[in-house]
Amino acid sequence: MEMEKISVVIPTYNRSALIERAVKSVAQQTYENLEIIVVDDGSEDNTESVINSIKDNRMRYIKLPVNSGAANARNMGVKYATGSLVAFQDSDDYWKPQKLEKQMEHWKEHPEFQMIYCAYSYSRNGNYLGKVPDEERKEVLEGKIFEHLLVQNTIGTPTILVNKECFLACGGFDTGFDSIEDWEFVTRFSQKYGIGYVDEILVDAYFTQGGVTAGTGNFFECRCRMIATYKEELMKTGTFDPVVEEVFLRAQKAGLLDIVKKMLLLYLQA
Repeated sequence: MEMEKISVVIPTYNRSALIERAVKSVAQQTYENLEIIVVDDGSEDNTESVINSIKDNRMRYIKLPVNSGAANARNMGVKYATGSLVAFQDSDDYWKPQKLEKQMEHWKEHPEFQMIYCAYSYSRNGNYLGKVPDEERKEVLEGKIFEHLLVQNTIGTPTILVNKECFLACGGFDTGFDSIEDWEFVTRFSQKYGIGYVDEILVDAYFTQGGVTAGTGNFFECRCRMIATYKEELMKTGTFDPVVEEVFLRAQKAGLLDIVKKMLLLYLQA
């Protein structure tokens, strides 16, 4: 597996000031059998000229005519991917040079998995905020982790390395989600496949204005949809009430408690 080709998909939208750093962090990987697919999601800045200035024959640039969201842009990137494995990078994040190599080493040791992810650090405005996941019990982070993902997401999109056939078999990212689409995808994926984890920070995520990970968007609506979708599983594991309580607490802090309560009820009754 270590010589398999990896297609790295990078969606971007008006990120010309940051996209070069993200792309170069992929190009400088110690694992060299890869291609880089930059999917420009209808940018109106000089993203294209920035990408064209990067001289790397492994890179492809795809310009979508209109902005359609990160989920669709990632799916489009996979459509053009020629590798048997796919990784995702965000236009404002940075990969450590050995990210892919270490993930592939772990995959070689555990061929039963169909996705490998790693830990990442996250910062905002230059201030370090923490590590994800911060859970020390690796047994809940690797293997059959569907029940864990029902409650919380510990898999950031830029940490994912996935078997392309399995990605497609699961339907890719749900374009109906304009928030937490990564959480929805990995939860759905984990119902069918085992997932491996490299307990090392190999990605630095930067929360920036307008970034993929920065906006909450329709977080509450999307989270309510997930809770309704997996109500039966949450009830079976005894986590339905704690999950709902956590969402309501977050909604209360945002001043949206009544709206979110009504929203969840509508999804549960649908």
